[in-house]
Amino acid sequence: MVPYLPYSRLKVFYYVARHGNYSQAADALFITKGAISQQLKDLESRLECILFDKSGGKSVLTPNGENLYNLVAPIVERCESLGLEFKHQSGKLTGKIKIASFTGMLLYVLPDYVKKFKELYPECEIILFNVSGKEIRSMVLSGEADFGIGSLYYLPYEILGKAQWTYDRYLIAPLGHKLSKKKNITFQHMAQYPIIMPDIGGVGGEYLKKSLKEYNPNLNITMEAVSWEVVMKYVELGYGISMVPEIILQPDSRKRLCVKNLSESDPKAMRSKYGIIVKRGKYHTPAARKMIKFLSPEFKEEI
Repeated sequence: MVPYLPYSRLKVFYYVARHGNYSQAADALFITKGAISQQLKDLESRLECILFDKSGGKSVLTPNGENLYNLVAPIVERCESLGLEFKHQSGKLTGKIKIASFTGMLLYVLPDYVKKFKELYPECEIILFNVSGKEIRSMVLSGEADFGIGSLYYLPYEILGKAQWTYDRYLIAPLGHKLSKKKNITFQHMAQYPIIMPDIGGVGGEYLKKSLKEYNPNLNITMEAVSWEVVMKYVELGYGISMVPEIILQPDSRKRLCVKNLSESDPKAMRSKYGIIVKRGKYHTPAARKMIKFLSPEFKEEI
């Protein structure tokens, strides 16, 4: 027999899953923790399975809970946004748009898009999260961000992406460094010098570290940082060399640093590909849908 699942129970389940504990879910729903507990027990009874593991002090989804959350989240989020959908149908676009991306994109690429979008849709509120590449994906998967703008390399199955911006990768070194006089620099050349490792925890950083260690297992990593801008500053100060995407380089960069195109001289350097990334099957508000299409008109996901 197919179990009957009241929407009220599913909504409680969704909020507990999102917040990770009963107290915050109860506050968000304006009900008591006792009511939360009672409704979840009823839902688990109807489904004949355990949805949360509470052994560690937090309410962590079990595998069955994960499956249910992936089914329930788009439904609850759409119901919670019916007012926005109605206004959109009436010709008025409003609501919050939460975007997770990295400093370079937020500072050097996105401002022009935001300016034009706000001119068209002034009642939309745009919230920007300045985070690492790893955190971009995490926020997309958790629903903390409507979508992310980040690297498209090695995306997990749960995330869909569409390339929108492509940039060469560049060696950066202190002015006067030995590599400044060398042409056609490769990873093999870089591996012989002290390195400041960028994008820690991100795809770019892990790829660079692995590639350089193929040429020098005893690679001298002097510093590590998440932010490309921080890496550039400490390269300038003489603590090592590094690799950054072209998006980070500004008109004055070549006055402060030795800058050489790696993508042209070493196939392994490849090019940095960035684009919109979204969680598969996620519901997006009208404002978020409009912003995604505005940034990436060819994005194919049903949003």
